[in-house]
This record gives sequence, C-alpha cells and structure tokens, in this order.
Amino acid sequence: MTILNYISFAVAPALTILAVLYLKYKFTIKSLDNIRNAVLWGLIGVVLLMLANYLIELRWHDNLRNMRRMSFFVFVGIAFSSELSKFLSLRMIFYKLPSFEGPLEGILYSVFISLGFATIAVVLYAFGIVGTETKFNDMTLFLYTYPFASITFGTLMGFFIGMGKLRKNLLIDNSTGLFASTFFHGLFYFCFITSDKRLLLFTTLGFLIITITLIYKAVNFRAERS
Repeated sequence: MTILNYISFAVAPALTILAVLYLKYKFTIKSLDNIRNAVLWGLIGVVLLMLANYLIELRWHDNLRNMRRMSFFVFVGIAFSSELSKFLSLRMIFYKLPSFEGPLEGILYSVFISLGFATIAVVLYAFGIVGTETKFNDMTLFLYTYPFASITFGTLMGFFIGMGKLRKNLLIDNSTGLFASTFFHGLFYFCFITSDKRLLLFTTLGFLIITITLIYKAVNFRAERS
C-alpha cells in the first residue's frame, strides 16, 4: 500500500459531496434524506460482493488459471454481484418513491448508490479483501478510476429502470439495466487484469459517451413530461 492508494479512498466520498452540493445549488433541494439513504444502501450492498468473492474462493481456492474460470469470476463474481446489490436497493426501495418518475430520477438514485458502494469497494480491493484471485499491475490507477466508472454503471442501470417505470415495461428494461451495467463493470475490471491500456482508453471514452448521452436523454424525457 502506498500513500497514493490511501488518498484514493477519498475519491468516491468527494464525488458524492460534490454531487450533493451541485444538487442543492442547482435545484434547491430541501431534504437530502433519500440521497443519504441511497448512499447508505450502496455501502451495505458491498456485503453481496464479499459473499460472492468468498464463495468463489471456497470453490476454486484462488485457482483461476483458465479463461472460463477467470471470466466467471470477473463477470459474475465481481461485476454481477456488485450490480445486483445496487439493483436490489434501487428496485426494492427507491423505485417505489413518489418522486421516482422516470430515467432522470433513476440515474440520480442509482449513481448515489454506486458511489456509496464504491466508497467501501475501493478499500476492499486495496487491502485484498476481495479480488485476491486477480492481480493488477496498476492497482493505484484502478482505485482512482473505479469511482468514476461507477458513475457510468449507475447511469446505465438508473436510466433503464427509470424507463421501465415510464413505459411500464419492467422485465425488459430492468433486465437491460442490470445486465448492461454488469457487462460494462466486468469490461472495466477486465481491462486491469489484462493490463491493456489501449482497451482501457477506448473503454473510458465509451463510458464518457454513454454517461453523457443517457443523462441528456433523461433530461429531455423529463422536459417533455413537464
């Protein structure tokens, strides 16, 4: 562990605080109870990631030498368990709120859940509590970029779940949100396993485009409804 790794623990909380300050300034939000709860549920959701990691360790004893096992670990053990925990919080708690009307609200709650999750997850990765089956050549870069990538995961999930409420098409939109965020979460993790900087660069650009596009669409949907 280096001092830079310890400093990286502050990235997700800093992004959360900045987002809250922006919302209060831009929209003069009087109550932050729902946002606070979203962050708290994100923190709690890390338990599912730890459980999935433990079960895979128990089954394969850190032996991920073939591509099949490695892919399962990355896309199911890491990505799916992480996104499933966020999905359950968003779908079971915040989806039912009267203020949850469409994709913009879905993105808002989902991103704060993801940032809460990232706050604890980076610590677990840094100390090897999860992800010990895989080795990164650049753990520091991973720790700093993970909270930003989590914003994209949250945007993807929140947009489609919000669209599901808007269109009353729950099964397809909910499944799309969960599996799209899982795929991109797994892809992000895979970039660091392979140490492929070119793939990471293209992935980062893709994340940026996806996040901006979906937020833009969500804002337009909200404007149309208004």
